[in-house]
Amino acid sequence: MSELEPARYWHQLLQWSLLVLASYVFWRWLASYVLPFVLAMALAAMVLPVVERMEAWGIGRVGAVVVALGGMLLGLGVLCGAILTLLAAELVEISHRMPGYLRARPLQVTHFIQQWNRLRSHFGLRGGSLSNELRSMYQMLGALAKSIGHVLMTLPEMALVMLIAAIAAFFILRDYQEVLAVAKRLAPPALRHRMGRLTTVMRGGLWGYLRAEFTLVSLTGLATTGGLLLMRAPYAVLIGLTAGLLDMVPFMGPTVLLVPWAAGAALTGHVPMAIHLMMVLAGVAVIRQLIEPRLVGQGTGLHPLVVLFSLYIGIRLFGGAGVVVGPITAVMLNAIRQVMRDSTAG
Repeated sequence: MSELEPARYWHQLLQWSLLVLASYVFWRWLASYVLPFVLAMALAAMVLPVVERMEAWGIGRVGAVVVALGGMLLGLGVLCGAILTLLAAELVEISHRMPGYLRARPLQVTHFIQQWNRLRSHFGLRGGSLSNELRSMYQMLGALAKSIGHVLMTLPEMALVMLIAAIAAFFILRDYQEVLAVAKRLAPPALRHRMGRLTTVMRGGLWGYLRAEFTLVSLTGLATTGGLLLMRAPYAVLIGLTAGLLDMVPFMGPTVLLVPWAAGAALTGHVPMAIHLMMVLAGVAVIRQLIEPRLVGQGTGLHPLVVLFSLYIGIRLFGGAGVVVGPITAVMLNAIRQVMRDSTAG
């Protein structure tokens, strides 16, 4: 071992430690302030290959950017609108049927409350009266309404973020070479002459991660819908679609839908249905746990063990958001590692 190798080792260790620290500082304190521009770079990275292909067909740069970016945003808007319309229609139908359902089955409601009180007594808890249980239910519904209201209050801010992101993505794509030149000047000297390669590797990794996450969300929705259809559950398509959408929120997905449903079915005496619902949930969870590390690893170019480690560290540091932050940070650091390795080899 030469005299320079230990010094080089500690120098590289210091570099990577500073990169990891900078990533943590960015996600912890700066990401919320630059979120529109982070989204803009993500949009630009996804649309850039389409823009370059359209330019090869003889379409001007500005026209290609407008068509590609506008088409992507329009497609996302139509998809979200269709999903929300379907959900709203199904929820309105359920809300119209629910009062008649409750009036026609007062005995089942009474039996549910009795079973609930019996379960409380079994665990040594004091039995509650009907008024107390209803008060608790109203409080829970009130908290849910407040949460929905909070989300609705943030919609204008989210719309503003998306508008700024779309405009910024347009300018990034239109003036891509100028933006890349500025990024080169601001980059560390070790990466300055490899910015083109860095953006290519990072774009491929991020696009692969997004593609893998979309596949997982779709898989969750389809698996939940299929399981519910097999047990002939009502509103299987609606619940499966909702589970897929909720799967974009960490630790939610079908769990937040099927667990309360199974608990209610068990308390009202429908034990086989409760068992079937938990089997559906277990099947979806097993499929996700088996496929997610490998699928995300293949999409991002990372080893499944690295993806699993980044997921765990991200969750420990950032909570639920770490499910996204961890792998994205790993993709970015892996892109830097590849470019630095190629630079050293060259």
